[in-house]
Amino acid sequence: MRKFKFVLILAVVSFLTVGIYTLFIRSIDESDFVVERVKGDPKQSVVRSVHAEIYDQGLKNLDYNVGLDGHVQKTAGNLITSLFNNPIDEEGEPTDFRRFIALDKVATLEQDGITYGIGTKDKNKWELQYWNAGKQRVVKKIFPEPSEAQKLGEIDLIPYQRVENSLYVYAQDYATNLETLLYKINLKNDTVQKINLPYTSKKYTYILGIHDETIVYYTSEGVEGSDATKETVYLSNGKTVQPLKGLDLSDASQTKLSIDGKKLIMLKDELKGLRWTVYDLTSKKMKKYSMVLPHTKDGDVLNKFIELQNDIIYMGSQAGDGVINIRVVDALSKRVVYEGNIKDKLKRNETMFNTLVLN
Repeated sequence: MRKFKFVLILAVVSFLTVGIYTLFIRSIDESDFVVERVKGDPKQSVVRSVHAEIYDQGLKNLDYNVGLDGHVQKTAGNLITSLFNNPIDEEGEPTDFRRFIALDKVATLEQDGITYGIGTKDKNKWELQYWNAGKQRVVKKIFPEPSEAQKLGEIDLIPYQRVENSLYVYAQDYATNLETLLYKINLKNDTVQKINLPYTSKKYTYILGIHDETIVYYTSEGVEGSDATKETVYLSNGKTVQPLKGLDLSDASQTKLSIDGKKLIMLKDELKGLRWTVYDLTSKKMKKYSMVLPHTKDGDVLNKFIELQNDIIYMGSQAGDGVINIRVVDALSKRVVYEGNIKDKLKRNETMFNTLVLN
C-alpha cells in the first residue's frame, strides 16, 4: 500500500512539474520576425524560393523558416524526438529509397527537384536510383561496370550533374584517390559512356562545369620534393584540350561554369565579405569584383552563408541587434538583384542565423 501511495504521489508531482514548466515556457516571448526590403522584388524567380533558417537556442527550442516575402514558419523542437529520430526518417521519399541513399557507398545529388543516388551494388555492377518529387516515383537502374572502372579496383561513384537526358558521374579510386574517370549515363537508352579527359592519369581531377560538349576541369598533383601542389585548369570538348593559364584556384572557395558555358566564376570567401573573378573562356580576359557584408559593432561578420548557383551569389550574415542581412547578387555583373534585412523585433540574443535554403 505504501508503495502504491509513493508511486501515486510521484506521478502527481511529476504531472504538476510538467504543467508548471509548460506554462512557464508558454509565457516566454517568441521572436517576432519582419523582412525589411532594401532593394529588389522578393517575387523574382531567383529570389522567391529563398528562405532563411533561424534557430532559437533558448528554452523554447524553436526553429524559424523566414521567407523573403515575410512569411514565417515555426517548428517546435522535441527532445525525445531528436534523441530517437532516424536520419533516414524523412517525409516524402519512399522508405526503400531513403535506405538506399543512406548506404555508405552511395553518393547523392539533388538537382531540379530530383534526388539521385548511385553506388556499387555488388561486384562489377552500378546501381542508380532517383526520386522525382513532382511525379512521386522512384526510378531504379542497374548497369554493368565499365571495363576501365574495373581496373581501378574499389571505387567511389559520385553523381556530378544532369544535363538533359545525361547524368555525369565520377568514378574515383577508393584506395588512393589518385585516378578519376568521368562517365555519362544516358537515362533514356540506359547506356554508359566514358568521357575522354586528357591529362588526368594519376592526378586528382575535379569538374568545374559542363555545358553541351564543353567541360572545364582541373587537375591537382604534388610537387616533388615539397608539400606544395600544382593545379592546372583545362578546357575540353572531349576531343581536344587546352590549359587555361593564369588561373589560381588555390584560394577559391567555389568555382563554377556560367549557365551559357562561356565564363568561369571563382569565389574567394574573405573574413568580412567576398571577392570573385569572372574569367571569359573565349577572350581569356578577367573581371574582378568584391563586396563587404554588414557586420556587428565589433566588426565581426557572424554566421556567414555564401553560395554560388546558376550565376547568382546568395549571401547571408548576422549583423547583430537581431538583424540578418540577405543579398542576391548577379555574379557576372555585380548587380544586386535583391537585398533585405530580416529583423527580430525583440532583438533576442538566443536567435541565430543558420543557413539559406535556396529551393
